[in-house]
Amino acid sequence: MNLEEFFQAFAWLDLVDNPILSWFGDILGSWRAHPDVAISSSIAALAVVIALASISQTHLIRRRLENVKHEFFAAMRPRFVLRDVHAKNCQAGEPIEVTYTICNTGSSAARIVESVLSVDVQHWQSPRRVPIPAGKNEIGDLTLNAGEAATFTYKVAERTWNKNLIKDSEVIALIFCGRIDYADAGGVVRETSFCRAFDSSRERFFPMRDPELEYAD
Repeated sequence: MNLEEFFQAFAWLDLVDNPILSWFGDILGSWRAHPDVAISSSIAALAVVIALASISQTHLIRRRLENVKHEFFAAMRPRFVLRDVHAKNCQAGEPIEVTYTICNTGSSAARIVESVLSVDVQHWQSPRRVPIPAGKNEIGDLTLNAGEAATFTYKVAERTWNKNLIKDSEVIALIFCGRIDYADAGGVVRETSFCRAFDSSRERFFPMRDPELEYAD
């Protein structure tokens, strides 16, 4: 069917008086009179369609790349955890010293940007709270690669061992707690919080098993 037959079909349906079809008929008549205009118009329309499709495809690809990037960084993220927390000695009258190891169990390097540590004697029934670094970095400027670990000793000169701390007590507990904030290569800062109670029989500090106090982002 050529353009004339196409337009005649609308005439047979008694739709020629429709303003839109009249405008469409004028366009078809112009194209019949000037074929080069029809070709140019078709090329221009095709270019517009291709451009719109290209923009849509670009947005789609960009969204997919963003998703891939987020998934990659999530998979390659660092993760700092605390291990092997124990008392260096438990002799009465000696300052309390806690030895601990920080391990990066993630898949990329990270640097400690803030940290705070605390050793306190508390009642077992007291609410537990982890201190906030507030700009301090008691551990220091430390970078750990994936799978790397570092061991430190935290000394509390003003607090010493006594018989109530050396033996197990149902009233008081020696609590070692703190928070470590560390940044990955992209500048994303994550937290590791810990809260450990002293077990005199093993001279070690064990996790309190409270996800609000003991976690690694």
